[in-house]
Amino acid sequence: MSLTVAGALTTAGVLGVTHAIEPDHVAGISSLTSEYGDSRLSALVGACFSLGHVALVVAWLAVAYAVLGQTEFPPVFDAVGTVGVGVVLGLLGATMALGGLRSVVRTDEHDHGDRSHSHPHISLPGLDPANHAHDTRAYLKTGLVGALFTLSPPVSMMVFAATLFPEYGVGVVGLAVLTYGVAITATMSAIGAGAGAVFGTARQWSGRVHAGAKLVAGVAIAALAGSLLVDGVALVA
Repeated sequence: MSLTVAGALTTAGVLGVTHAIEPDHVAGISSLTSEYGDSRLSALVGACFSLGHVALVVAWLAVAYAVLGQTEFPPVFDAVGTVGVGVVLGLLGATMALGGLRSVVRTDEHDHGDRSHSHPHISLPGLDPANHAHDTRAYLKTGLVGALFTLSPPVSMMVFAATLFPEYGVGVVGLAVLTYGVAITATMSAIGAGAGAVFGTARQWSGRVHAGAKLVAGVAIAALAGSLLVDGVALVA
């Protein structure tokens, strides 16, 4: 492998890492892992998110080169994509915040002999609290959410791949895209593991701490979504 090709693959890997740690991606993965409380399971969720994301990146590349024969898209694509991601992220953040709020205020009554008392009860929609069981559909849904975060064209990867075509052709471009995808998946898995560990620690402290962490994080994610919507509307205007 020549030094030029090695440099190209290194660049693709760096692009994958920097793309994975963009705020909307970190926020999206965090919103999906807040209920798991397990770093390994959350890492798997991050990987599923990434696989859906990378699949749509490859689709964009295929359209750009095989169908359109270009690396530039009209600005409206970026605007529509930004608005779309803002809507998806806003729904995730709002759902997360409301779930945290409900968990804070919800109580269940329990009898203990001649006494009864109430305490916070955390319900985990879509998750079996006894064994954290998940099925294939749950992971496919996570991949779909990851794909939705690629609604706008991945311009940096397209421009980079375009620089490889004249000299190296499809083979090296494909290898660069693979490197890019592996870097994204590894990084998003690490993000998922980290978020899962944080929420898991909060749950170990108490149900209310975990619910409060969800509420605060959900509000922050919704605020980020709002800024994306403003940016998207500005691009359209």
